[in-house]
Amino acid sequence: MSLGVLCGLGLDIVETAAIISDMVQTEINAEMEDVNVAGVMCKRLKLSLPHEHAHRTMKDIRRMLEGSAFEEKVIADSIGIFEIIARAEGDVHGKDPEKVHFHEVGALDSIFDIAGFAYGVHKLKINNITATLPVLGTGFVECAHGVMPVPAPATVKILEGVEIRPSQEPNEMTTPTGAALLKYYVKDFGSFGGKILASACSTGTKTFETVPNMLRGVLLEQKSSKGGLVMMETGIDDCPGEMIGHLFTVLAQHAVDVTVCHGIGKKNRPVFVVNVLCHGSEVKNCAGILFANSSTAGVKYYPVERIIMDREIITVNVMGEAVAVKKLTYGETVKYSPEWESCLAAAHRLNTAVMNVYEMAKAKTDGY
Repeated sequence: MSLGVLCGLGLDIVETAAIISDMVQTEINAEMEDVNVAGVMCKRLKLSLPHEHAHRTMKDIRRMLEGSAFEEKVIADSIGIFEIIARAEGDVHGKDPEKVHFHEVGALDSIFDIAGFAYGVHKLKINNITATLPVLGTGFVECAHGVMPVPAPATVKILEGVEIRPSQEPNEMTTPTGAALLKYYVKDFGSFGGKILASACSTGTKTFETVPNMLRGVLLEQKSSKGGLVMMETGIDDCPGEMIGHLFTVLAQHAVDVTVCHGIGKKNRPVFVVNVLCHGSEVKNCAGILFANSSTAGVKYYPVERIIMDREIITVNVMGEAVAVKKLTYGETVKYSPEWESCLAAAHRLNTAVMNVYEMAKAKTDGY
């Protein structure tokens, strides 16, 4: 169903099937059909493949992928997803992940699902994936090891650390494969925004009792090519001032802006409140810096938007020295701000106070 969504968003399933067929050295025919689910047209992936009894190991899967015609990123992502499943199966069955024999997940259809999804993400140039909280279902399911409770043990192991939503649906709603895709790609469940470019729904072969068996995908264009702006915030009540000064310096190399102010925190303690404005792509870096260079144990973050004035640098003459001044414009509003470092350098050469240079540079802007 996950791969079906990507096909609904523009992935060529015939091209995908051709590459995977060459990889597994077996012809796999794939096509998409339209199915009405609760009044909504959904895509359903149909695969025609030979029956086999192969139980592949992680080593077999890795060798197969590394010998494929896929791009390096697709190969790395596919292996990463399979390794998540291998570790989970190893924990569940008490085996070395490399020696786990994949059953359902090692079958051709699951290989197609995982490699095809990784290829689709790459082909559609998807940079980030988020999702609503997983819904697992209840009851029992028949698998290679016999009858198992739902969610399957491997699914629960894969999703450790992930919040889930309760459901009374007496069917398996998230498989180990689906759980592994979520665990590998989704770092932030439930937070998304941007301009909607396309949407698609997919379905499987089961009919659920309490909800439609439907998966929806929405392709979004983020406003910033750098991943949008994020505000990170933490309060630190057990850290010396020297440490905060160093933290500020290190964060400034990765952030758009950093501010530190005093406040009152838990247990009425004085705290340093650290705010870091950064691009979404820098969230992990900044979180790592905060944890490594301060005593904080947690960081809040959330997407933000901002309005900034148009800016350009002009040059004014102050006592024979060129001084850079920032010209800021927003609609009819225009203002000027001398660049401090430029003023400081000119003041040093003129052997005068920096504030004299600053004020004279600002006065020179009257003609602009």
